[in-house]
Parts: sequence; structure tokens; C-alpha cells
Amino acid sequence: MGKGRRWLWHAPWIAALCLALALIGPGLVGTAAAGEKLVVWWNKGYYPEEDAAMQKIVKDFEAKQKVEVDLSFTAQEDLLKKITAALIARRVPDVAFCFFNDWQVVPKYGWDDQLADVSDLIKELRPRYNEKMLEVAYVTNNKTKKRAYYGIPIEAQTMHIHYWRDMLREVGMQDDPAKIPMKWDEYWGYWKKAQDALRKKDPAKYGKLYGIGMTMSTRASDTLYNFDMALLSFNGELLDKNGKVIADQPKNREAIIKTLKWFGELFTSGYVPPDATNWSDGDNNAGFHSKSIVMTPNPSQSIPAAQFFNKDDPQKTNYFDNMATIEWPDGPDGKKARYLSAVKTVIIPKESKKQKLAKDFVRFVLEPARFLEYVKAANGRWYPAFTDVAKDPFWRAGHKGPKGQKDPHVPVATMIYQDRDNKAFEHWKHPANSQVYDENIWGKAMARVAIDKWTPEKAADEAIARMKAIFAGYK
Repeated sequence: MGKGRRWLWHAPWIAALCLALALIGPGLVGTAAAGEKLVVWWNKGYYPEEDAAMQKIVKDFEAKQKVEVDLSFTAQEDLLKKITAALIARRVPDVAFCFFNDWQVVPKYGWDDQLADVSDLIKELRPRYNEKMLEVAYVTNNKTKKRAYYGIPIEAQTMHIHYWRDMLREVGMQDDPAKIPMKWDEYWGYWKKAQDALRKKDPAKYGKLYGIGMTMSTRASDTLYNFDMALLSFNGELLDKNGKVIADQPKNREAIIKTLKWFGELFTSGYVPPDATNWSDGDNNAGFHSKSIVMTPNPSQSIPAAQFFNKDDPQKTNYFDNMATIEWPDGPDGKKARYLSAVKTVIIPKESKKQKLAKDFVRFVLEPARFLEYVKAANGRWYPAFTDVAKDPFWRAGHKGPKGQKDPHVPVATMIYQDRDNKAFEHWKHPANSQVYDENIWGKAMARVAIDKWTPEKAADEAIARMKAIFAGYK
């Protein structure tokens, strides 16, 4: 990459650098130089139980290693800025885990030779890994011109559909997941029917209810999942196995056009909230919990987990009785849904002075029994990247309700990971793909059709051209 291109690459992060230098703090460099602490930055969990589990792991590690760990939790958006600024400023922690590492950090900074090669640790852990989840960290280093492991995959999220069973029951519709039609048009039509029936039944209560909580904004990462899942349903691909852009091939261009047309018609039909084109990642969750939408696609189990931890519902009635998790529908061609997983990774910056200790810490976190307790603390929101951890009965059975109810959420997610065609997102294939996702090119294309009233063909061609231009910038 030329100097001019490199400046353009980093320019969007200058504001983040200025902001996050304050977050990094002056103590980080001094601590590293003194050799007294292992500095660990960790993504703040969505639930206190998740953070408490990590704090316990850190205390146990300190006791075993007779070393102090400086552990800090930061929300994912701020942590991404903090990590990015630290790498640019070369004032790094020893270990960093952010939910956005897989698509925003590992491909970019592995390419820039700023992450430690952890291939030795991956080799040690490899017998335990779900092989499909390993490739996300196997990225190209532009200095060595070779691929290596620049991150440690630990857990994953994939697409789920959540819906309110009690709302369907209220209007006499089938609420059992096994009775929901799975054919493409019938599936999406079912939620439209629910909206119509509920609004008709009680206009005062449900006048602003929507059947489908589909995130379609240019700023939410959920949009990426929704677009890519739909594109797979229409049998489209953006990259080949070597990371070359094939979005412009006739078959794939046609699939992109069909996908954009489908999203545009879904939005303009009146069954998606009008502000869905402005949603952040948490807005579909909020809409679901407030029962202003009947169903929503969501790329993790955060929605049912929030209900599981809901202190206002001690009997967990919402979790076990009033809502359910269901699969993405069969494609328009009738084939079972294919799934994409985002595999969350830990990084060790190359400029860390404590790489051996950092790897010891990661090993400690990932010991099977210990890591199982960590991921279970999030109620299965994340699925483990390790087959031994995934063999625990929790993943197939989930929780048992206070009245003996079966868990309607965790086992569905497990089935998707273990029994369905599931592959990792393709950020790892080429660092340019991180920028494609960073710019939310496909979210912008969806907006072109839904808001600007462009034809799907015009929006598809603009997006494809932008994607090819970004890839052309890497030499």
C-alpha cells in the first residue's frame, strides 16, 4: 500500500485517536516499562454476570502466577476506538478482547504487522478448536507476504430470529416454532399477518406495532448480518476462496439485485418500523423488549439472555413461555438456510513487552472448565469456539424452567452451529473487506433503494464499484 493510500486508510481514525489517547491514559506506558502488570483490555459484557466471571478468572490467574493484572472493561464501540488509537500510537495493552476485533482489528493490523503472530498458541489449542472458526484469525501480513494467526478465536455469534409467542396467541395464530411456516414468502408473510391481526384487534394498543424488526441502517453492524444472510438465501457470493471480488459476476450481481429489491420492498410495505433505517445495533433489541415489534433477526442470543436476567420477571415467564427463538427461513429456492458466524478474537499487540505472559493468560482463560463457566455466565449469548466446551450438556439443553419448561433459545442456537451449514464471515480473506464492512457499503445500498428510491440495479452497481475500488487500493 502506498504512503498516500495508507494516509487515507488511517484518516477516518484520527478523531478516534485523539479521543482514545485520553482513554489509554498516561499510566499504560509507564506500567509496561516498569514490568509490574499485565495490562488486559476486555469488552464489557452485556450482563454483570459476564464481567464477574472474567474478574474471577483474573483473580485466579493472579494467585497462580503471582502477578498483577490491570483489567479494564470498556463498551465495544469505545473499546474499538481505544484499541485502534493504541495501535496507531504504539501505546498498547498486552491483551485486548473486543467484539469487533474479528472484522475491524485483526485483518487491518495483521496486514500492518502490528499484531503478534500467535500461530504457536493456535497450534497448541488446535485439537480443541471447531475448525470452521479458526480461519477468521488467519490473515495476511503485508510485510512478510504470508498468512499467519494474528488473533485467538474464542467464541462466536450467528443469526437468530426471536418472536413473541404471546402476541401470536393473542390473535389465534400458531406460536409453536414447529408450526411457523419456513418457506421464504410464507415465513415473512406470517409476521406481516401478525401485525395486521394485532392492529385490527386493538388499534389503540397496537397502532404503532410492526411485524418485522429488520435493522436496515447504514451505521449498525446488524445490517451487515441481515444483508449477508439474505444474500446467501439468494445464492450470492461477494468473494472467491482466495479473497478476489466476484460480486460483479452475472450470477452474483443478480443475487445482489434480488437481495436489495427484497429489502426495499420489505421496508416500503409498511411492516418494518420507519426508523429502522436509522437504528443502532441496540434498537431492534429495545423494540423487541418493549413489544413494539413482533419479531426481529438478531446476530446473537442477547435478546433472550436479557429476558433471562430480567429481575422484574423472577419466574422468567418471558424467557420460557412468552417468546421463542427460531431459524432463518429456507431460501427462495427451498434450500435450508446457510448461516454466517462472526467469531470473536483476542489479540496480543506485537509491541507488547509481555507476550509470553499474555499467552499464558489466554491459555488460562481458555482452559475448558474455566472458559465454560465464562460463556455460560452470558447465558449462551456466545457459542464457544472449542469442541470440548461445546460438548457440555448446557448447549443442547439450555436451562430448565421453574415449571420444568424446556429452554426455547439456547438449544436452537446450538443446532444452528452444530447441525447447519455455518461458515465464518469473510473479513479474514482480505484486509480490504474490513473497510467494505466499516463503510457499511451494503447498508448504504439498502438505503439507496428504500429511502432514495433508486432501482436495485443502480444501487447494486454503485456498491460493487465501491467494493472493487477499495480492493484495488491494496497492492
